[in-house]
Amino acid sequence: MKSKRFLGFASIVLMVLIGGFLVAPHELLTEVIGNPVTKKAKFTKVGNKKWKADPIHASQNDAVAWSDSTSDLYIQFMDATLFGVDTQTLKKGNTLTLTVRIAKNGTYPYAIFRTADSTFVTGDSPPIIIIP
Repeated sequence: MKSKRFLGFASIVLMVLIGGFLVAPHELLTEVIGNPVTKKAKFTKVGNKKWKADPIHASQNDAVAWSDSTSDLYIQFMDATLFGVDTQTLKKGNTLTLTVRIAKNGTYPYAIFRTADSTFVTGDSPPIIIIP
């Protein structure tokens, strides 16, 4: 009789532990992914057909948004692991938002080509994303 009660109690404890293990990571994951910080890419015209991009400071799970109301953009990331893609096309007037997937400390150069000017946006060299 005592062994049946013990087995019943042990199975209930085991079910609670397994249930807690299965539920807790899902809630944590939803919390991290559901509330990303959005960083807006900024680039400004500095001359005839010349554009300059500000560095972007981002961390793991931050969303980075690009938009341009005057031109289509082609964006190429030199390290595809950062966002999980290597190239993206953005149509004029739309917004492209990508979430940082793999955020190892470093500086990640990328390229932006504006079709309206047939020119690349520059930064200090190419535009950069900095992961502190």
